[in-house]
Order: sequence, then structure tokens, then C-alpha cells
Amino acid sequence: MNPKIEQVFFECTKCGDCCRERTLLVTVTGRDIVRLSNGLGFTSNEVIKALDFYLVSSEEPPKGLQDIPSVKTEHGSAYIALKKLENGDCIFLKDDLCMIHPIRPGVCMSFPFVFRSEKTDITWGLSAKKEICPGLGIGPEVKLEDLRELAAAVLEDLSLFKSFAKEWNRNEQNQTAARLIEMILSDPRFSA
Repeated sequence: MNPKIEQVFFECTKCGDCCRERTLLVTVTGRDIVRLSNGLGFTSNEVIKALDFYLVSSEEPPKGLQDIPSVKTEHGSAYIALKKLENGDCIFLKDDLCMIHPIRPGVCMSFPFVFRSEKTDITWGLSAKKEICPGLGIGPEVKLEDLRELAAAVLEDLSLFKSFAKEWNRNEQNQTAARLIEMILSDPRFSA
């Protein structure tokens, strides 16, 4: 892992700023969706109500989503993310606290850090939205070992989801959002 930053201090202040930032999409992987379903006891129909499908309008992925796979749905290619309320809050934010903190998506676990796998190396940096995070620069020094562990988990989930999305986009005949969630929930790759 080649850190782009020598020394970083971080402690989550539980302010909820990242959970209400209108321009941040909390994209989800297959494992994230299964964790939500299992953790909340949600059926596929209930899971889909907690998600939004952001349609891709061009061949070029939006900034920040270059490494996230889009999936084909009945309305076109889309990115899957947690639903946002009209005011921009995450659907799972209540009184500035995350209601699903123990089972939150990998993107939430890693914020304000971002990870990328480049050939045989893993690099990390800070989110383009790092300025919204008051916990950055306070608290304990972030240990490189902790970043490695988090990066490995986040990138493994993303890799599995990329494989799934590629198969889904190429092979699935019934490409509806409902069918997609059913397939994710039944795929053994995501239950580990």
C-alpha cells in the first residue's frame, strides 16, 4: 500500500455531515445489500425501497464513480445507492446518527478514505468531499495496518460486485431492479 499522505489523524465525530451531503452517493455492493437485508430482516421488496437506482446518462462515469460498476435495469444502466430523502439526508440517518451503523455499507465504513487497486498495489487517499468531515485532523493517528485491513475488505467487496455486475449485464434476460436484488440476495458470493 502506497499512502499518498504521510500522517493522518481521524476520529469520527458522529456529526452526520457525510450522511446528509446531497452530492455524495452511498453506493452499495452485493455484500452491502445482503448485510442490510440480513441485519434488518428485510425481504428483497423491502431492500429495494431503501435503495435508489441512479441512471447513467453517458458512457463516461460521473466523477467519483469510475471504479463503481453500473448495472442494467428496465430503465437503463444505473448505479445502486442508498436512498436519499428530499432534504438530502440518507434514509438511515436519524437525529444525526446512523441507524444501521453496525451493518453500514463499505463506502460509509471507509469515509473519508478512498482506496484503489492498481495492478498489484493498493493505494489510498482522501475523498474529494473530505472538507465536510470535521473528524479529519483530530483524534488518533490512523495506522497503516488499519487502512490496509479496511482497504482489503472494501476492495474485495467491490471486486466481487464488479464480477457480478459484468455477468448480470451480459447474461441476465430479465434485467429489472427487482430481479437484480433477488439475484444479489441469492448469490452465495455475497453471503460470506
